[in-house]
Amino acid sequence: MAGFPERRRALVDASFTTFGEDAEWPELGTVRVRFKTTDEDSRFGGVDLVERSTMIRVRSWEVPQPAIGTVVIIATGPNAGSYPIVEKPMLDIKGVWDCPIEIGAHS
Repeated sequence: MAGFPERRRALVDASFTTFGEDAEWPELGTVRVRFKTTDEDSRFGGVDLVERSTMIRVRSWEVPQPAIGTVVIIATGPNAGSYPIVEKPMLDIKGVWDCPIEIGAHS
């Protein structure tokens, strides 16, 4: 019987298989990624601001250590383009890297 870590990994794999898309990662070839967008509310003087950030999520067992400056390429689909990683990636508790990307560099 599989323990909790194995079951969690199977759930992560299932979500990437179902909702992810193929991407070319330099030196590693094709990996499966997902996009994540978050909004952060802040206040500057009397003005309310909403800042949106977009990340590419990739499993740590596919990409051991993503780096700033890496350009991830999505070849097909609505997110097709090149996405540079612009900030330090963070590893979450499920073993998935959140890699902040520059959405304006999308081409």
